[in-house]
This record gives sequence, C-alpha cells and structure tokens, in this order.
Amino acid sequence: MELTRAKAASYLTAGPAPAAALLAHACGIPGLPSVVAEHMAAALFAGHPEFARDAVTGLWKRLEVRAVPALDAASSLLGLSYAVVDVEATGGRPERGRYGPDRVIEVAIVTVKDGAIHDTFETLVNPQRPIPPFVSRLTGIWAETVREAPLFSEVANDVARRLDGHVFVAHNMKFDWRFVSAELARAGAGRLRAPRLCTVRLARRLLPHLRRRSLDHVAHHYDVEIAARHRAAGDAVATARCFIRMLRDADRQGITTWSEVQSMLAMPAPPRPKRRSALPTQVQHEESA
Repeated sequence: MELTRAKAASYLTAGPAPAAALLAHACGIPGLPSVVAEHMAAALFAGHPEFARDAVTGLWKRLEVRAVPALDAASSLLGLSYAVVDVEATGGRPERGRYGPDRVIEVAIVTVKDGAIHDTFETLVNPQRPIPPFVSRLTGIWAETVREAPLFSEVANDVARRLDGHVFVAHNMKFDWRFVSAELARAGAGRLRAPRLCTVRLARRLLPHLRRRSLDHVAHHYDVEIAARHRAAGDAVATARCFIRMLRDADRQGITTWSEVQSMLAMPAPPRPKRRSALPTQVQHEESA
C-alpha cells in the first residue's frame, strides 16, 4: 500500500490526473472504467493527507505540506509569532455532517508578534450550501451575506500563506483547526501542519479562579472588548488580545519557553470554583466544560 501511494505521489508531481491514469501508473492496471477507477482511488487515497480529489475537475492531486515554524524546546514564548484564528461555519462537522460536510462561512487570522498585534485578515466565504437559521441568527451571516463572497478555494492560498511559519492559536483550537485543515485540503492548498496552542486550555491553567473559560468570560477578566461577537474578526481580535495577556501572565509565573508551556498544559487542570447558577450554553465553538 505504501509503495502504491509513493508511486502515485511521484506521478502527481507532474500535475493533477484522472483516477484511471493514476491507477494505471501506481497499480499497473490500465484501462479501468472511470467509475471503477474512482472507487479504487477513493479507497486508496481518500483521507490520506498527501492526496485530494478536486471537487470541480474530479482530478486527483498531490498536496503540499505547509511550512512548519522552526522552534525548539527553548524557544521563547514572547519571541514566537502566532496566527490567532477564528472561523464561523455552517455547523460543527467539517468532515461529515447530516447533509454533507459543514463549511466555513467566515475566517479571520490575526498575526501576533513580539507580544503585539501586527495585522488582521478577514473574509466572508461562500459555503456553497445552506446556512442553518440558528447559525444565521447567532452570527448575522445569512445566505445573501455570502452570495457574492469568494469560495474558500479562491482564498485558500492567502489563508495558507498567513498561517505559514506561525504557531496556530484559537479559542477551542480543535474546532478551528479541523475546519481550516479540511478546507485547505479540499481546495488542494496543502496539508496544514503547525505547532498549536488553545487559549481555553491556557485559561484553565493560568486563570483557575474563573468559573468558565468561554471567550466572553476570559475577555471580561482581561477587560477586553469583543467588538463583534460570533463574527470571525471580532472573536479573533479579542482572542489575540486575551492571548497576549496570557503570555504576560505566563511570563510572570516563570513560564517563558515552549517546553515550559507544554509541560504546564500536560499537567491536570486545577478544579474550577463551583458555580452558583448555570449560565446559558453558547452555541458553536464555546468551551463546553
């Protein structure tokens, strides 16, 4: 299997190819009917990080691996560069939802360097599928809002370029990471690889006195205003400002390097104070615990 994938990867370095041609080279089976070839190619390559099938052309292509920041255990936290990401999406399942994969409808990336915000990128995205009413009510993003917006494939290279060389940071990071990874792979812009930090996990260790670590609660603690809640840029900028404050808090606690923050995150989180009353559950990608 690995040899077959290696042959396929080598063949695709020359450019995208139909399934029948790809299998003829990789498996030595020429003349396969296109339907059979597509089924075989899906079984061999679908879900493998090095391959993707273009949804528009139907051709298989090899994905490039995005650049990984050069850091080691002694890298200074305040000296690293970070891409603070927030996405809004049609749901919570980027791989497989009830009506197919959920898609991104808005993405924002805030670059943080030397303990300060350097720039902000944001764009609406046409998801090419309906936006559920509860998502529209939460975000204010309706079908007409994204009708003229670019497809993710049209902004994928710009998104990837803004992530390259940075540590990927988000509030409830797994949500944003899964969506950005899935969209980049679908667009053929490469496999996303980067060191990651989750500001929810950081808040659990650095702010153990908070009853909740949702973005609203963490921002309130740091007196950070969220200009547009549940919009990608508003949430990403607020997350970036909170993250900068967390880095300073960590520094004051003697946590100054990449290895030290990883060791801190590997430790069990301290118990939270008991809540007197339950707060409303946030929809989408809020901290649930």
